[in-house]
Amino acid sequence: MTAGAELEQRPDVAELIAGPAGAAVTVAELDGACGLSRERIGGKAWSIDHMRALGLPVPPAFVITTDAWADYTRRGAIADEIWERVRAGIAMIERGTGRSFGAAQRPLLVSVRSGSAVSMPGMMDTVLNLGMTDQVQAALAAETSNPVYANDTRERFVHQYRETVLGAADGVVPADPWQQLRGAIEAVFRSWDSARAKTYRRNRGVPDSLGTAVTVQAMVFGNLDELSGTGVLFSRNPNTGDGPVYGEWLVGGQGEDVVSGRLTPRPLADLAATQPEVHARLIAATELLERDGRDMQDIEFTVESGALWMLQSRPAKRTARAAARTAVAMVAEGLIDARQALDRVTADQVREVLRPASGDTTGHEPLARGESACPGLASGVVVTDPDEAEARAEAGEDVILVRPTTSPDDLHGMIAARAIVTELGGTTSHAALVSRELGRPCVVGCGPGVVDALIGRTVTVDGGAGLVLSGEITAKPVEQSVLDDVAQLAAWAGVAPADLADRLEQRSAATESGTDVPEPGRADAPVTELSLLRLVGIKGRVNADNLAASLGVDAGEIAAHCADLVAAGLCASTPAGFRLTPEGRPRLAELLEAERASADHAALTAAYDEFCVYNADLKVIITDWQMKDPATVNDHADADYDAAVLARLAATHRALRPLVHRLGGLAPRLIRYTDRLDRAVERIAEGDLTYVARPIMDSYHTVWFELHEDLIGLCGLTRAEEAAAGRAH
Repeated sequence: MTAGAELEQRPDVAELIAGPAGAAVTVAELDGACGLSRERIGGKAWSIDHMRALGLPVPPAFVITTDAWADYTRRGAIADEIWERVRAGIAMIERGTGRSFGAAQRPLLVSVRSGSAVSMPGMMDTVLNLGMTDQVQAALAAETSNPVYANDTRERFVHQYRETVLGAADGVVPADPWQQLRGAIEAVFRSWDSARAKTYRRNRGVPDSLGTAVTVQAMVFGNLDELSGTGVLFSRNPNTGDGPVYGEWLVGGQGEDVVSGRLTPRPLADLAATQPEVHARLIAATELLERDGRDMQDIEFTVESGALWMLQSRPAKRTARAAARTAVAMVAEGLIDARQALDRVTADQVREVLRPASGDTTGHEPLARGESACPGLASGVVVTDPDEAEARAEAGEDVILVRPTTSPDDLHGMIAARAIVTELGGTTSHAALVSRELGRPCVVGCGPGVVDALIGRTVTVDGGAGLVLSGEITAKPVEQSVLDDVAQLAAWAGVAPADLADRLEQRSAATESGTDVPEPGRADAPVTELSLLRLVGIKGRVNADNLAASLGVDAGEIAAHCADLVAAGLCASTPAGFRLTPEGRPRLAELLEAERASADHAALTAAYDEFCVYNADLKVIITDWQMKDPATVNDHADADYDAAVLARLAATHRALRPLVHRLGGLAPRLIRYTDRLDRAVERIAEGDLTYVARPIMDSYHTVWFELHEDLIGLCGLTRAEEAAAGRAH
């Protein structure tokens, strides 16, 4: 019986993993209820634990925390008490898989992977298929009747262990699987301080003090048979931000094969064609993870003999174009709000996305053609060595790095280069992932011989078109869709598109200094002529205090704006408040027409149809609030009855809220309705029931009615038409 199997039978395995009460947690099971922060267990382990909590198929795993890394860094060795908890963790995996570590029957193999709180793709070490011995290889061959798979798995392990742990191509791999495990864990801990990891952190501003966790997980085998493979997919295209899912798949592959770039995988559509049920489960899992994470996801998965296993999900690295597109699209979809959208786009990304992403290739025959891994246009002299790229770039020269494939050891050259080209690999390879994060134009999978053909030449890399062209190419104008997304972000930020990058820098500086960052579309957004005239027009007559409350700004500021409108002849001041003048009405109509012309009519119409479903429910709720039955006015003496109606109102508000966020993405002026409806609900919860339906004030029904009016106008309809259709009584 193996040591792992002995531990499995002991009743105190959970206690051994956790350690005594009050002690630092150095090893933790990833069972969906770990509860430790991403900083303690790293992004990889956090993802595994979270996916298990969502009910997705994930191989059993445990994590050795950053507390253990810190202890190892101090001691220079793994402490005995931590090692005992690691052995208990292996026993937990044995229990979850029905396999035994190092056993002659049903052997367990594990992966040992790094995991920092901040994603550092490819920068630190991984060992797969750990636990392999002569005995285990024979057992796997007998169990699967596939000695080719068993031998391939053995060869993969030996090569990776020698490269990662021993640092020698002819090193002697320990025959004891427990020695293998200890060596791999220590190698991952040490890789935090590797030259490439330090270069990456220095470039990305990641502190050295974070440290790395180590995730130990049961292996699943993409190299088992013709129904097995490995893949990487994104919930949206990481180059453009558009849907649907975007990924690659490699039959017979394992672990690092896709991301290493050594092999060129196939489109994910191949999996859909050969294993449609597996593909459908994968897409469903991807959609769940994006909705849950409210961000574009980068997902690793393995298929083992037709069984899908999810290995990791994390926020995806993306181009500047994809960052802007995803941020705007997710507001429209109700996944995030405008403030979060602005938090997801940096000033540098705005500047980058406004630079040409592709060139005018008319009359130019490509020197090489591959897949677009990161759009953009860059020219320079081709070099093939990362050290040379760094040296020549430091001397002021524009260089293009062209390699058979890239690895983490090439990072310094990739940072120095203007663009990156590879012979091998796909759009989820190391070169693709890193280039998107660095914002370097990149073309991958150009085919053998490209390095020799291009070395020393001056070329232009057109990352958007997936081309390498001779000489310097003239840039094309920025696409209108890009300009539209920047304009939308600028509207949420309350600035002109030309000022968006500066505004985002101000937000970033305010966040870093700990000062308050005003929320876009709310108190910090400018009060426009349209927003003020529209509110006066809808309310009929309204004083400055009520206008200020509705718009969420200072009453003095509103009074000054209204005085300007009065001076311009667009509004009149009366004892009952401000009202539109005969001259103000056509001006308002002109502004509304311009707003309507700039909006996505199809999207607004669809959103309005959705709103009308909620509108029918709300009318019933408000009627029930006012009347207990058709003949009985509600005197609000029955607290239970009122509470039930208010609960329905609160539920309707919660269901509606994502739609209102989405409407703010389609017409920025509408985003204020979220705050107004929220405030009404808050006042109701505090006991002020006048905020349910009292006219004039910003009660829930009043604000809802005004939103309905705005939607009717934006869709190019009239209240009379909607009343006739039964949607606006």
